[in-house]
Amino acid sequence: MTGPVYHLALREHYTGAGAHFEVRRGWSLPAHFGDADGEYGMLRRRAVLFDRSHHSRFVVSGTDAGVVLGEVFGSPAGELEEGRSLRAVSLRDGLIDDLVLVSRTGGISYIVVGEPERRFVTYERLKQAVRANFDASIDDRTESTCLFALAGPESGAIAARHLGEGLPSRVRFLQNSAFEAHGFRSLAIRAADTGDDGFLLMLAPAVAQHLVGEMASDAPMAGESAFEIGRVEACVPAFDPDLTPGISPAEADLESLLDAPGGSRRWLLSAVIIDGEKPVVSGTPVVEEGRNAGEMRSSVYSPGLRATIGLALLDPALATPGTQLSLPGRGLTVAAKPLHRRRA
Repeated sequence: MTGPVYHLALREHYTGAGAHFEVRRGWSLPAHFGDADGEYGMLRRRAVLFDRSHHSRFVVSGTDAGVVLGEVFGSPAGELEEGRSLRAVSLRDGLIDDLVLVSRTGGISYIVVGEPERRFVTYERLKQAVRANFDASIDDRTESTCLFALAGPESGAIAARHLGEGLPSRVRFLQNSAFEAHGFRSLAIRAADTGDDGFLLMLAPAVAQHLVGEMASDAPMAGESAFEIGRVEACVPAFDPDLTPGISPAEADLESLLDAPGGSRRWLLSAVIIDGEKPVVSGTPVVEEGRNAGEMRSSVYSPGLRATIGLALLDPALATPGTQLSLPGRGLTVAAKPLHRRRA
């Protein structure tokens, strides 16, 4: 790959904990800590911590902050009530330019969490939306803070034990709340990309290292390998490889979730189950009786489902669950979303 490779603030700590690193999406990230399957098992049985600090983080503040966010991400993002969060997209020529989580943390203050490879593009778009007479500032906090995901079915109980007894009850799905940890103001957002309950935690680096140690017995660290399996099981797209080089919200199957203009639908991002145990390279063509039916995007082997699964851009006419298609030398079946269903 070209361009700089960024490193996590807690990299030395992870090295000491036995992390195996891989460069993904422009960052050197722990792929696993010695047992990728075990980390995935803990995600589904109990809970784990993921370091998500490679995702961009911007503080947008000022009396015109909502106007700026509305211009870049659509009116719902600029009309959020305090303490609420929502998922949104920025569009360029009707195609997804970034997929973000916007949280209104105060009367005139917001946090925007975006895709790693779109950090500088989105930063410039936010700055350009601040007009000369606006009271609004954009502060990139990507390298001065840490972002952790506490994910798994026991996340609420573990958050209550380590972050504050009242935190889970006052922070419902897509809500956020400030809390104090080791004397530092921190932020919790109730959201998860792996299909179960979870929280995103925006922390000072010193606090993050304390919490990793304190929570180790309840929610050990897990790497990108386990996260990717959970993400694909939950059918949550990543910008790379699922949304690039540019698809509409309708093609990403996100227009209803995001309350965004749907746009064209030449393709549909669909869940698939693939014969065999080997993941499929992104861009591999999907065919139906010898004709082009689409192409693969994300693909992983799921120990929980005991199957190779993925997300594929398919001809909408062929995207009905149960449809049989093929890859070079392998069969493929379209499946209903999500592939992992959260336990009640």
